Amino acid sequence: MGDAIGGTLGLAVGVAISPAPIIAIILMLATPRGRANGTLFAIGWLAGLAALGTVVLLLAGPADASGDTEPATWVGWLQLILGMVLLLAAVRQ
Repeated sequence: MGDAIGGTLGLAVGVAISPAPIIAIILMLATPRGRANGTLFAIGWLAGLAALGTVVLLLAGPADASGDTEPATWVGWLQLILGMVLLLAAVRQ
């Protein structure tokens, strides 16, 4: 369990401090109802991340990718496919 948390902690911090929501909140603070808009956006952002994390934990928790010490074969294929999709997105960018 500790290894799983340690493995995803860096990604979680990256999502938490990503510039997109920070920029959005700063722009919302310049609107007439900036304090309310910024606060509600931040609450919605955090609630969305919490809901997504809960769904992922509920789906991935009981799935138990494999009973061995090594990950199942489909995990490697999934990582490969996701890596290729991200590489294609980077090339398009």
